[in-house]
Amino acid sequence: MQAGKLRRPQTGDGHDFRGHRGQLAAPGRTTSTVAMVLLLVFTPSCRPPEPEPAAAQAGLVITGANVIDGTGAPPRPETSIFVRDGRIAAVTPDGGLSLPEGATVIDATGKFVIPGLADMHVHFGLGAPLPRQPDETEQVLARELYYGITTILQLGATDGSTESIRALRERRAAGALPAPFIYGTGGHLTLQGTHPVYTVFPPAVREAADRLAAATPMSEPVDLYTLGLGISFVRTEEAARSAVRERAAGGMDAIKITVESGPTSFGDDHPQMSVEMIRAIVDEATRHGLRVFAHVSSPDELEAALEGGAAGVVHAPQNEPLPDASVAERMAAAGFIVAPTLSLFADPPDLDDPFLRATVSEEEVAALAEPGFVERVRPRWECCAPFDDLLASVGLLHARGVPLVVGTDTGNAYVFPGYSVHRELELLVRAGLTPMEALEAATRGAAEMIGAEEEFGIIQPGRRADLLILGANPLDDIRNTRSLEAVIVEGRVVDRAALSLQEAGHPAVASEPAAADRASPSIGEAWRAAAPEDLGLRRAPLAELTELLRAGEPYPSVHAVCYEVRAVGSEVAVFESERVRSRQGGR
Repeated sequence: MQAGKLRRPQTGDGHDFRGHRGQLAAPGRTTSTVAMVLLLVFTPSCRPPEPEPAAAQAGLVITGANVIDGTGAPPRPETSIFVRDGRIAAVTPDGGLSLPEGATVIDATGKFVIPGLADMHVHFGLGAPLPRQPDETEQVLARELYYGITTILQLGATDGSTESIRALRERRAAGALPAPFIYGTGGHLTLQGTHPVYTVFPPAVREAADRLAAATPMSEPVDLYTLGLGISFVRTEEAARSAVRERAAGGMDAIKITVESGPTSFGDDHPQMSVEMIRAIVDEATRHGLRVFAHVSSPDELEAALEGGAAGVVHAPQNEPLPDASVAERMAAAGFIVAPTLSLFADPPDLDDPFLRATVSEEEVAALAEPGFVERVRPRWECCAPFDDLLASVGLLHARGVPLVVGTDTGNAYVFPGYSVHRELELLVRAGLTPMEALEAATRGAAEMIGAEEEFGIIQPGRRADLLILGANPLDDIRNTRSLEAVIVEGRVVDRAALSLQEAGHPAVASEPAAADRASPSIGEAWRAAAPEDLGLRRAPLAELTELLRAGEPYPSVHAVCYEVRAVGSEVAVFESERVRSRQGGR
């Protein structure tokens, strides 16, 4: 791991979830089933928080549970968990402590309690092949919660700038956004001319990015925020260090860099970040208590990240298998972390899976199953080594002691928010992890990845009370994480049925004005603020959107349609990029 003291986010610094208000079970009442206590409704509000109800002040107690605490220890039967002020206060055998007067009590006899799950590779503004309304990110976050994902790490790209992350945290703290605890890197750092801007995005976006770069001094990062992208080009070490300082000052929790020269399907001929540049970024990040994680596709890029001092990678190399065990042994010796993102490269999930269909609309399923779309996505799998080879590489890493962490790359086609974490757990077990080890990768390992092990990841006093109650033992079958009966976030039971999980209809041009609370305008917002006739456009039905998607630019990913503007055409993207730039003085 990198040297240097890690900054640990504190409750109240923009991450506090206790602004979410709602009704809990009546004070002093013990419920007979978990379902009877699912009474909390997230009530969006921008008003100052009201006093907590008496039950919340008295605390929450879960009794009778089989507790799998995330440390790797065997389950603790007939155990009670005491929660106060959003934190775990005590974990004792049943009867070990008296129940506080007025406490909310959940009888979890025969159930299994595990820490809330984490996804350490998430992108917003994506998640399905349909253009979204302004609250698409809210829907992604709601879906994460529904599936028991209580912590996420946002790794840049759309809606991933420092300002966007901070705005989301503030809304969450104010009770206006039901969401997991959000860690973030801000915009990820990459080179001009390489992935992802020059591989997955249409020519108009590349051209707009080049114009921004031409207007920016080489000593400064080229921020693509005005294009709706949480991405920054760094062309000199000075610019890279400046970008790291900006993210540290903005309260980010790690730094993400793109090392690769381009996935195989785009040609491995784009610029690759040098070891010297990686070292400069790591050096600056370490000064600010942050770790650096790299996006790679091939073993040589992984080697560069390892040599440059990065703390880990957010993909297992997928272009080709690891050459031998020696690199894995060096990774293990360095504590080098890997989030394999197996669910990104596996075959698509069963779109009729009831567990998936609980959150995914008929519209999305129809679009994802459309043959033309499937064919456009197929190169994502065909460009890489056979999936069994990828599983074998991950198994090798695990066998040699390389720390593995759950990350999904949510935001790509068929990688569904929340659902894909459960799928990732299953794939890790296929790669050779035990169910207990897979759970640790989504809990304790996730916390250790960003130096937040005192905050979440295990069921011990002092940690956030992020807990899942399961109806079946996940150690018997990792698929039992699907037997989800209750999601508890900072001591409050989430009303999963009340979350906004699906929308009906996604017009190509939304009629609403840009949201007032967004930190900076995106091209999608600029378009929404303009009348359709001003742009020579009209509203299009879903069938036309599907056709537009099939006729779109090169990469078979939903990156190309993450904003309405990209679903329509490059001319509009250029127009809107210039329009937003003019509002911000050329930046």
